[in-house]
Amino acid sequence: MVCGKYRPIIGGIAICIGLLLLVAHRDENPKAPISEPEPEQIKGAPYDTPDIRATLEDRDIIYRKRKDKRNYIPVVNEEYKTIFFFIGKCASSEWKRMFARMIENPHWCSNWIHKKEVNRLTWLNDYPKEEAENMMTSPDWTRAIFVRNPKDRTLSAFLDKAVAHSSHFVERNCGAYERRGYDRQACIDHHLEFDFFLRNMTTAVPNNVHWTPIYEQIEEKWWPYINYVGYMEHLNKDAETFLRTIVSDKDGVSAWERWGKTGWSGNEDNCTAVDRTNAFLSRQDSSHETDAHTKLRKYFNPATEIFAENRYYDDLNNPYFQFTPVELFPHNSPASRGEGTS
Repeated sequence: MVCGKYRPIIGGIAICIGLLLLVAHRDENPKAPISEPEPEQIKGAPYDTPDIRATLEDRDIIYRKRKDKRNYIPVVNEEYKTIFFFIGKCASSEWKRMFARMIENPHWCSNWIHKKEVNRLTWLNDYPKEEAENMMTSPDWTRAIFVRNPKDRTLSAFLDKAVAHSSHFVERNCGAYERRGYDRQACIDHHLEFDFFLRNMTTAVPNNVHWTPIYEQIEEKWWPYINYVGYMEHLNKDAETFLRTIVSDKDGVSAWERWGKTGWSGNEDNCTAVDRTNAFLSRQDSSHETDAHTKLRKYFNPATEIFAENRYYDDLNNPYFQFTPVELFPHNSPASRGEGTS
């Protein structure tokens, strides 16, 4: 009889539980709308922490000083918690201008942007090793790089450095070719031939930043920590996406809204340019434009295509780059295997 006294209460509880179950069932309904994150919250690649955290060493490529003004050390921007790796022939000049502009350097549009005294950027090896290692491994930081299919990249390097700047190439690179024990005159005579450039220059002078394989420019242990990989084949789109993902820790405004959306022209070597109403990378800087992708079949042949694929094997076969496949010629022909070619 005592239980009968509490039947109304028990019944009320049962009704409440039933309502709660009904609401839960509705929440699980796949037709229910799903809220999408804002673009600024989307990272370019998932962050997977290796089982054993990488250790930064003084001799690491990304931390070791080089004598010349071009090196493999990435830039650091603390306000946007971003580490960025500059890669030759992957819009590196434009990206240095962007990062110089992001620190409000008035010389971001000056010439010689690769010189440290001009760009005034902060580099990873400017920090104590322990702090730099934390930046390279923390999930709170974005570590970004833009990459390019090696067939496009080597042809762009040839057209820009060997052809468009022939005299400078002969002076600098044929000199380096000779210092490595090769025939300087052969370099002078043949440097305008793409076959010679690809087979001889990229192997005899392998450390030039414009054609060194990208994968070799960063130790293998650091690649899992790079959580944004952009591609030259859709540079404008990937650049905007990346700049939207990094936001100021001062006011929460993205780098795209503040620095990328407008304020750029087609000639960033000229600080007096009047038309600075374009978005970042929406117009190609004419001083670096080679239009290499559309010229691949003109310069490559079946044998040199296979040579490039072997020379840049690591760029084309690693878990971090997702290039759109580029096969210019059928790979089962005798010519593609080098048969009957000199």
